[in-house]
Amino acid sequence: MKKTKQLFACLSLMILGLGTAQADYTLNLMKGVTRVSNDIYDLHMLILWICVFIGIGVFGVMFYSIYYHRKSKGHQAAQFHENTTIEIIWTIIPTLILIGMAIPATKTLMELDEVQDSEMSIKVTGWQWKWEYDYLDNGIHFFSSLDDASNKARQVGSGIDPRTVPHYLLNVDHPLVVPVKTKIRFLFTAKDVIHSWWVPDLGWKKDANPGFVNEAWTSVDKAGTYRGQCTELCGKDHAFMPIVVIAMEKPDYDKWVLKTKAEQESGAGLEPQSHEQLIAEGAKIYEKNCASCHLADGKGVPGAFPAITESAVVKGDIQAQTQLVLNGKGMMPAFGAMLKADELAQVITYTRNALGNKVGDEIQPADVQELLPKKAAAKVEAKVETTVEAKAETKAQVKPAEKAVVKESKKLADVPVADLTAQGKAVYEKNCSSCHSPDGKGMAGVFPALTASPVVTGDVKAQAELMLKGKGMMPAFGSLSAEDFAAVVTYTRNELGNSVGDSLQPSAVKSLQSTKK
Repeated sequence: MKKTKQLFACLSLMILGLGTAQADYTLNLMKGVTRVSNDIYDLHMLILWICVFIGIGVFGVMFYSIYYHRKSKGHQAAQFHENTTIEIIWTIIPTLILIGMAIPATKTLMELDEVQDSEMSIKVTGWQWKWEYDYLDNGIHFFSSLDDASNKARQVGSGIDPRTVPHYLLNVDHPLVVPVKTKIRFLFTAKDVIHSWWVPDLGWKKDANPGFVNEAWTSVDKAGTYRGQCTELCGKDHAFMPIVVIAMEKPDYDKWVLKTKAEQESGAGLEPQSHEQLIAEGAKIYEKNCASCHLADGKGVPGAFPAITESAVVKGDIQAQTQLVLNGKGMMPAFGAMLKADELAQVITYTRNALGNKVGDEIQPADVQELLPKKAAAKVEAKVETTVEAKAETKAQVKPAEKAVVKESKKLADVPVADLTAQGKAVYEKNCSSCHSPDGKGMAGVFPALTASPVVTGDVKAQAELMLKGKGMMPAFGSLSAEDFAAVVTYTRNELGNSVGDSLQPSAVKSLQSTKK
């Protein structure tokens, strides 16, 4: 009796407090800001009311029978076995109910996978512990990490009250920006462990698995800021990789695209920096990108993450440390793809002159830039331009009758295989590595490997035709310049684990492109 009274007291308090509870907490699913999220909400409400109706019916009949046919009224339990009519009824009715529930559920599930006819595509890659975004249609690329205010407040002993930090643990330094009323296709993968990308207002979440690509789509109806989190336990800092999506009206989005592309094309600041400046700025880079694993004091986590303090790598050859930071190793990601040359120079210099280390040397942004892949490609482009200028001077010295011949030879002149291969690396990283992976091993079951591929190691013209026309999920790359097209074909045939030894020249590409037209 005492427990029964306590139960009724709790229920009464809960009912009386519903008004207050609704002000601070939600008692139902949220509708969201996309068509899919609203369809999921409507499906949820439909199934809920069906279940409520069934519950009322079943429990109503049960309680009625118990109350009005109890023993105290003189009723005796009936003794009977097997009633074919009843068995048919209680089989047909639930079947019809299930079919009625399955039809809208199947329709909604199919809608979730309708990525066709998308107006733009964004590749999302999960890292420990940040998100990488690639806008496949306009070339914008950036990493999104926990914002500085939240990162400082979360540190043990920071003395900062998290309640004073706006959107604590739900804010980032670089949010994902999308246009409203635009069908956007997302491709999800991961570089290290399983992550899961979830923004409740969009109505769904998707796992990001290493070596696989999952797809989803959205079309945001209302401009605004929408927040989410990684919902897969992805490591020690799982709680600190939020997601922020900003939906803009199309004119505002177009302005953001122009501004962002201009900022990215400007690249890193390569001017020399003082030793003190490198260390001061490097402390910020370290805190944001390295402290999660190596700890704020550089002492690391024994058995998991090595210490920076007294590290043989950090106190050794600075070039060797730079290569390790650029290319990564084991659980350490390749920061050459994440940070700019000036940021890399700052954090490397910081680790060598702080955190218990006093090596006393430094590395400048220009030196780091020389080691980045894009720098090598720039050198090749400069060499090609110099060659073209030399040929132009030769052309000015020939007889007028020979001008047309020299002009054509300048356009179609053969480029050494080594130069094409070097230039092709940059073209590959920009256009192909998102699907076929930077090392050419592809993604099993989704994107074929280029390493030891019969297409790549076979007839070069057949490979060129395939790239010109595209096939399946592979787009047609005929819009590339003849030089870039020839370079990337040559690169795939002589790198990424292949050593065919031949090349495709720009002159051959021009011929194929003109035939295709």
